[in-house]
Amino acid sequence: MKVSEATSVFQKATLIVGKKLALAQDSTLNETERSAISFIGNQVEKLQELAEKTGYAAWDLYTLGGEEESKRKDNESDSSFKERLSKLQDKYGDAEKAAQETYQQFKFNPTIANPILPIYKNRNDIREPFLKRQVELAYPEFSECLVDPALYKKISDIETDLAMMYGDFKALYQGKEFTDAEIEGKIKETKGASGAQEVIELVQAKLEVGNHRLKGKGLTIAETILEAVKLRNEYARKAGFPNYYSYKLHRQEINETDLVSLMSEVKIALKPMYDNLREKMDTAAIKRYGISKEDARLPWFQGGVGEPGILEDVMSFSSDGYFKGIDPRPVLKETAKSIGTDADFIVDKSDLFPRPGKNPHWSLWPLKTPTDIRSLGNIDPTFQSRMGYAFSTELHEVLGHGVGYSLIEPQLPSIFKNLHTIVTESDAMMMEDLLYNEHWLREAVKFDENKIQECLTLGNQYKLADGLVKFFHNYLLITDFEREMYNLKDEELTLNNVNKLWVRKSDEYLGIKIPNDRNKPDWTYKIHFATAPVYYQCYFLGQLMRAQIHAKIDELAPQRGLFSKETGDYLKEYRGVGESYPWNELIKYMTGKPLGVDALKSEFKALKLV
Repeated sequence: MKVSEATSVFQKATLIVGKKLALAQDSTLNETERSAISFIGNQVEKLQELAEKTGYAAWDLYTLGGEEESKRKDNESDSSFKERLSKLQDKYGDAEKAAQETYQQFKFNPTIANPILPIYKNRNDIREPFLKRQVELAYPEFSECLVDPALYKKISDIETDLAMMYGDFKALYQGKEFTDAEIEGKIKETKGASGAQEVIELVQAKLEVGNHRLKGKGLTIAETILEAVKLRNEYARKAGFPNYYSYKLHRQEINETDLVSLMSEVKIALKPMYDNLREKMDTAAIKRYGISKEDARLPWFQGGVGEPGILEDVMSFSSDGYFKGIDPRPVLKETAKSIGTDADFIVDKSDLFPRPGKNPHWSLWPLKTPTDIRSLGNIDPTFQSRMGYAFSTELHEVLGHGVGYSLIEPQLPSIFKNLHTIVTESDAMMMEDLLYNEHWLREAVKFDENKIQECLTLGNQYKLADGLVKFFHNYLLITDFEREMYNLKDEELTLNNVNKLWVRKSDEYLGIKIPNDRNKPDWTYKIHFATAPVYYQCYFLGQLMRAQIHAKIDELAPQRGLFSKETGDYLKEYRGVGESYPWNELIKYMTGKPLGVDALKSEFKALKLV
């Protein structure tokens, strides 16, 4: 085989696989190329196998062994049930830590890892670009063996503990325990002047998560997160970075200067529109709770903790009522088939309904790409409560994340059988747009024409307003807050300072006025700070990518848009390559231009705030 020049045009997954096979038989390879092939075929493959085992152990921890093991048994008392759940937490927490330890022992073994150093140093001698790309992806993983294995293990263990702590927390309201979904449901349903005090107590009950201690012992969740932040920063400094935020961006192939510039551009472009919407949300809160204008911006009166449900009052629309009583599972399967993909195996292996002790947060688990992919969900088993949210979230997880992973070419090198975080978040958020696609509503959900028209008019406006709110509540606020938190020196990383930082940022981005005398770790409602740190910028960049890709799909299928065979064909071509290309190159190939904000701005021009 004659090795190729640097890639200048997009090459499909089958071509990359062919090059992999040809390389193995090439007699003209130089020393660096031969060493790279050997290292990838041995150490990289083994590390991928161990990572897979760790993923399965983490799944068992988050689900406590699945429904059959962790659900309440017939005639089982509350005390025996809680005791059994506690034992399951210990069992699966220990198993996850053991899997992590095995993974780390391999990864941090200098004898195993050190050969990557000269390969990476001489990577420009590698003529085949996809072999060079594998080396560039492998190097950050194995070069960590030079940092501090013991410190890495401490961070891993503390994140496992945090996962258990979040799974263990139940909001306590009027002497009763409520799951995350239950407490959000009660917050959303509480209205009227008589409910004002009730909603304050409900919101504060959920925000007590930061003060929760595992089984009533040890540090609180908030204290534990700050310990994790210090350890992560220490690790990053040993790796040659000023802090963990900068280190993580480097690992995600994100240029920090470009990120800050894009965030600023979006903030400037959308802030006047958000401020207008904020005023309308205040008016809605005044009407809903019978409160003063001054109180309307208190955090208790937003209609929810994670997302401001008061927006539904502003827009006179809630998707929950439209999807009430509908099982999402067959709709997800039918949707995938209609765009030429398959989600049956994802839905069937997923754990979609809440149980005591099970982690309450939605997530997607590509345990063995592309053949074993699962969603962890918490859908109301009666399909009555928050069903619009459930549909939106499962479209995000199953049709976005899940189907994207399922399209990866199985014969690719194992290190490529992944999707960059920004890429998969782009797909996931794009699939949420199906909620307002005429053809999907008619053919997959079977709505009548009146419902369809309401979703296309009121619903589409709600989608845009919700997207605007998400940019400020999540993508800008959380990204900026986390960036500043990791820039704090260790002696500055106190609960008092971080709580005050959250108060300032909530006011800056949202106009939310947290009372001056409230010094509480309200920011801990986001589990990402604990177990998926420095992640929200991927949502932000993913939304920019989503807008750009969705605009391209609308060009390819102007009649049916996202709910079309063209969507499946388009995604198969570009998701099949996995992580063979850097995310910023892939967006150029997919849309013909680098990532920017123009497509996003065009979308928001349709939002009418009158």
